[in-house]
Amino acid sequence: MKEATLFLIQAPYLHIEKICKDLTQMAQANDHIVMMSDAVLGINHMIIETYPNIYCLESDSALLSDDLKTHVKCIDYAQFAQLVLQFNRCISLK
Repeated sequence: MKEATLFLIQAPYLHIEKICKDLTQMAQANDHIVMMSDAVLGINHMIIETYPNIYCLESDSALLSDDLKTHVKCIDYAQFAQLVLQFNRCISLK
């Protein structure tokens, strides 16, 4: 995954809209995005259509609406660690 960037999104609910706007200005379609805690509430169909590699932690999956659960990969902490190790570039948005 050397060419793609991993984005880690962890923002309070109040900042989700701004963070998602920032994400669309920085991320490309082949990038991978992990949404954590309240940021999971910012996942919508536009983000899923633009970025097919969307993840959330299993502990946050209850925040996903049912219609989005089939499009978001839910991962545990071990899988999260493995995912992070695959990338040379990682950007954290808070």
